[in-house]
Amino acid sequence: MALPDSFAQELLNRIDVVDIIDKRVQLKKRGSNFIACCPFHEEKTPSFTVSPSKQFYHCFGCSASGDAIQFLIEYEGLTFIDSITELANSIGLKVPSEAPQKIEKTNEIARLEEAIKIASIFYQKQLRKSEKAINYLKSRGLTGDIAKEFKIGFAPEGWQNLKIPFKKYEDEILVKAGLVVKNDKGKYYDRFRDRIMFPIYSDKGKIIGFGGRVINPEETPKYYNSPETPLFQKSHELYGLLASRKSIREKKYVLVVEGYMDVVGLFQKGIKNVVATLGTATTGFHIKKLLRYTEEIIFCFDGDDAGRSASWRAMNNALISVTDATQLKFLFLPDGHDPDSFVKKYSSKDFEMLAKNATPLTEYIIKKLTQNNDLVNSEKKVKFLNDINPIFKQINASKLLLLFKKRIAEMINLEMNEIDQILEIKKTYIKKSSTKVPNRLLMTSIRKFCLLLILRPDLIKQEDSKYFTSDTTDGKLALAITEITNKGGQNNSAAVINFLASRFDADFINQVHTQLATFDDSMEMKEEINALRASIVKRYSSSTNKSKLIEATKKSLISLSEEERDFLKNIGKL
Repeated sequence: MALPDSFAQELLNRIDVVDIIDKRVQLKKRGSNFIACCPFHEEKTPSFTVSPSKQFYHCFGCSASGDAIQFLIEYEGLTFIDSITELANSIGLKVPSEAPQKIEKTNEIARLEEAIKIASIFYQKQLRKSEKAINYLKSRGLTGDIAKEFKIGFAPEGWQNLKIPFKKYEDEILVKAGLVVKNDKGKYYDRFRDRIMFPIYSDKGKIIGFGGRVINPEETPKYYNSPETPLFQKSHELYGLLASRKSIREKKYVLVVEGYMDVVGLFQKGIKNVVATLGTATTGFHIKKLLRYTEEIIFCFDGDDAGRSASWRAMNNALISVTDATQLKFLFLPDGHDPDSFVKKYSSKDFEMLAKNATPLTEYIIKKLTQNNDLVNSEKKVKFLNDINPIFKQINASKLLLLFKKRIAEMINLEMNEIDQILEIKKTYIKKSSTKVPNRLLMTSIRKFCLLLILRPDLIKQEDSKYFTSDTTDGKLALAITEITNKGGQNNSAAVINFLASRFDADFINQVHTQLATFDDSMEMKEEINALRASIVKRYSSSTNKSKLIEATKKSLISLSEEERDFLKNIGKL
């Protein structure tokens, strides 16, 4: 089901984010806002704030932020559509629908999302028609219900099957979405053919790409993902995260596995706190994303050489994101098993017991580096120190680093200061982390102007658009904000941000949320906006006059127009 862009904004204008969150998290009033311990990470001192005036939440601890729609997506693991439906039902608002087969949206991101959604519906229909695909999923122990829950589909054999759902098959938007490939000869063909299709979701519950798995084990590659697109970056996304978030919070840890089938297979067996990387090594982006939901991450790998290599890469990529509150662990399955096959042969309980006894980060590093090094002589100890030194340098967690170094010193019979001296490690001082939030984040006058308009949408003026260009991010933001006046009606801050979310990426919107959270509701926003607007207009006029002057001075006096002559006469008065 597709929704009109205006409906989400109308919904956000009619609901109260405080009421929505307070039903799920106990809020306490503090000043003009409400506070609580953050539901998205463990903490003892409340850093989670909900603003009635801004109609959004923000955590100063983990940076989680958003409106009521995003809260339900994050907290209850709902999809975007389900979150909208839940909120609409709570106030008796009817959810409209549009035919998903039509691509009418002009915005490229929206068109890409719509194209991928149409393809997903097509692949799901094809699965229901394919006896071969159904038999394959049954042979892997998957039921129709789990296939439906994950919206698993099938891309049939053939080169141009997507001509069925797309009348404009050679539309460049299909190429940009990674659905269709255009070869050197200008010919178009389907990217995915004869593969089980796993849709990949964004944090907001929208399908942004696919992972295709072969049915025939002799074909390669085994997994084939969508290419990098404006919607989809493999190094940022995790398969299954949308469905698993609630379980991750409940169980207080997440399992990171290697394949889509592992996620779906474990999910069906009741192990739902599980995600998979998308054919890449675990990245720092993955780690930061997972740390929003839990502080314990368990990497689960096959026990073969490929699995052990992948685990070492994951460890190195994760180190920089580790804090003293984080627990990284490593689980290796018996030879010949992946998570899916292990659970089938044994049980979910046996698998969870393995997870409970997974190897902690520092123990894993030591085991790895001493696997072929018994440390019996000075040369081997030097090699060990050389191998571990780059790892020390990546660890920012001060307490963990201190204890880790102490353990290493004991292993090779050195004092702590000798370890530091040999490896030239600067002394680590454990500082109390400050919970104080800066009054203001550094920002340009245009950014500040934009943020204040988000807080006071009633002061947005369409005519402001002429003062900005799309050359800079702040200029694009200002143009997008003025564009909302074309939609008509009254908007609150949450509705404006929801409108902007379709035009900017999630990281930028999170930055906006963080900056908005630093503004005091008691400030005189109208006066501040008027002053900034006057400054922007003055700067625009000055720039325009300078350009006119440069153009005029390039001409001879006789070739100047009357308007240009008048401009030069009055230039000193401008």
